[in-house]
Amino acid sequence: MSIRTIQAAMGSIPFDVMIKNVRLVNVFIEKIYTADIGIIDHEFAFVGECSPIHHAKKLIDGEGRFAVPGFIDSHMHIESSMMTPANFAAAVLPLGTTSIAADPHEIANVLGERGVQLLCDRSQGLPLHVHVMAPSTVPSAPGFEQSGAEIGAEEIARMLQYPGVRGLGEVMDFLGVIAGDSKMMSIIDTAKKAGVLLDGHVPTLRGHQLQAFAAAGIDCDHTMMDPAIVAEKLQYGICVQIQERFFTKELMSFLNQFPVQNRIMLVTDDVPISRLAEHGHVDALLRHAVALGLDPIKAVRYATINAADRLRLYHRGALAPGYAADLVLLDDLENFRASAVFSDGQLVAQNGRMLQVLTAEPFPEDTRHTVNVAPVSPLDFIIQANGTKAVANVIMQDGKTSRTTLKQVELSVNEGKLQQGGLMKMTVFERYSGKGGRTHALIGNMDGFRGALATTYAHDCHNLVVYSANDTDAAIAANELIRTEGGVVAVLDGRILASIQLPIAGILCDDDKETIATKFAHVDLAAKESLHLHHQETLTFITLMPLAVSPEVKLTDKGLIDVMHKTFLPLLVNTAGHDGQEVTP
Repeated sequence: MSIRTIQAAMGSIPFDVMIKNVRLVNVFIEKIYTADIGIIDHEFAFVGECSPIHHAKKLIDGEGRFAVPGFIDSHMHIESSMMTPANFAAAVLPLGTTSIAADPHEIANVLGERGVQLLCDRSQGLPLHVHVMAPSTVPSAPGFEQSGAEIGAEEIARMLQYPGVRGLGEVMDFLGVIAGDSKMMSIIDTAKKAGVLLDGHVPTLRGHQLQAFAAAGIDCDHTMMDPAIVAEKLQYGICVQIQERFFTKELMSFLNQFPVQNRIMLVTDDVPISRLAEHGHVDALLRHAVALGLDPIKAVRYATINAADRLRLYHRGALAPGYAADLVLLDDLENFRASAVFSDGQLVAQNGRMLQVLTAEPFPEDTRHTVNVAPVSPLDFIIQANGTKAVANVIMQDGKTSRTTLKQVELSVNEGKLQQGGLMKMTVFERYSGKGGRTHALIGNMDGFRGALATTYAHDCHNLVVYSANDTDAAIAANELIRTEGGVVAVLDGRILASIQLPIAGILCDDDKETIATKFAHVDLAAKESLHLHHQETLTFITLMPLAVSPEVKLTDKGLIDVMHKTFLPLLVNTAGHDGQEVTP
C-alpha cells in the first residue's frame, strides 16, 4: 500500500476510478451488501459507502451488479489449452480469471528446464497474473517412459529462482514419495529448504499412506475427490483443489456444511480448448458448482481468497483496502458471466471481449523442430505373433474418463500378424532420440472405430501416439505429424479429414482461442462422426491413454504398464519376454 492509497481513502486526493452502486460479495464474512469501490494506483483504497469527501477522476456506475474478486485458478496447465501464455490470457481474462498457478510440466517434458524458463518469460507483463510452479516429476514415471528431459533437485533449485515461480509443481510419483525414493526426496527437500509451496498428486492413497505423503511436506491435492476423501485430506491438513469432473450434488452439500472452509478450492487442472471455448474457465466451475447446490458465496470464496491464501498471494483474492484491484462485475451469481473485468485496477475486458491486444515475444525457432521421428510405413504398425491364436492384454476404456482396466482377449494370428478384431490399435513412437523405438497396445470398447487418429500432445512425455483401425491410415497420420512437427490429425481411407498443427514443442501453437477451437471442432467432428470414436471427450482420450501415472493400465514408448503396481505387462500373454516383472527406475 502506498501513501497515495491512504490519502485517497482519507479523501485527500481523488481515486483513479470509483465504481458506484455494486452488490459487493465479501469473502471474509460471507455477506453481500451495497457498496462503492475506490481504486488508485492498482489497489483498492476504499470499499464501502463513499462519503462526500470522496471523489474520483472517473466514475463507473455498477448498476447494482455483483462485485467479486478476480477469479484465481490455483492449479492448472497452460499447455493443455495448446495456446501460448499471451493467447491463453486473452482467452480467460474476459471470463473473469485474473490469476493462475501454472505447472508447466508438459513443456518441461519436451524442452526441460529451458521450456519452463521460456514459459515464465512469455508470461511476464500480461494482465493475467501467471504464477509458475516448478515441475517436480519429469518424466512423470522415471524408467517407464522416455521424455525429452529429466528434472532433478539441481534443476529445481535453479527454477525456484526464476521470476514468477512460487513453488514446487504437483508431485506425481506418490508411490515414490511414500517409499522414500531418493530422487523424489532430494527434490522435496530442495523445495522445503527454499520455503516454497509443495503441490501434490495423490489419487489413490488413503489412511497411513496418505499421512505419509503429507508428512513429506506436500499439503495440497487436486486428484480424486468425494465427500469421504475430501474430509480425510482436510483432516490431515491437506488443501483440496476440486476439479469439475468430481462435482456432484452430494459433494456440494458436504462442502456447504463443512465446518472449516479456508482450505477448499475449485480448479481446472487441464483446460482443453474444446471445454474452454464451449464452457469457459473458472466461471464454468462456479456455474456448475452452484447449479449442483453449492452456496454461491462459498463458490466465490473457493475461487478467490482461498486460492490466494494457498498461493501466498496475500494482497489478492478479496475486495478490501490495500488489496490489488482485481475485480469482476457479474449480472448474477448463477451464470457468472463477467460484464467487466479489472486487473490491477485497469479495465481489461468488457462483455466477453478484451479491450487490448496481448502480444509476447515468439518462441524460438529451435522449439519448433522437436519431433525427431523418421518417416514410417504401414509395416511399422504390425504386431507380430506366433501360431494361429494369441491372448492379448487389452486396455479397456470407459468412454467417459481416462481411467482404464485390464482385460485378456483371445485374438487370431494370420501369417505371423496379430489381428485386431474389433479392437483399436495404439502405437507410441519415442520422438526424442531419433532411434525409432515404438510400442503397441490394443484398446477395447472401441467397436466400429475406423481410420486413424494421431497426436504429439500426449501426457506427459508427448511422444507421437497413433490410434488406428488399419495400418495404412496409421502411417499416413503419423507421417503428417512428423512433417508438421507436431499436432493432432484424423485420417480415413487414406485422406486427412482434419488437423491441428502444434509446432511449438509439438504441443503449442500461435493460434488464438477462436482459431484453434474451430480447428479442434473439425478434428472432434471427424473423430466422432467419421472415425466413430466412442468417448465423450476426444482430447481426454487421445492425450491421456499414454499417461504413465493414470490408473490403471496405460501404454508408453517403453511398453504396457500396470500403473498401480509399477510393472510392465506383456502385450501378448503367451509370448516370451516381459512377464510383468517389476522395473527398478
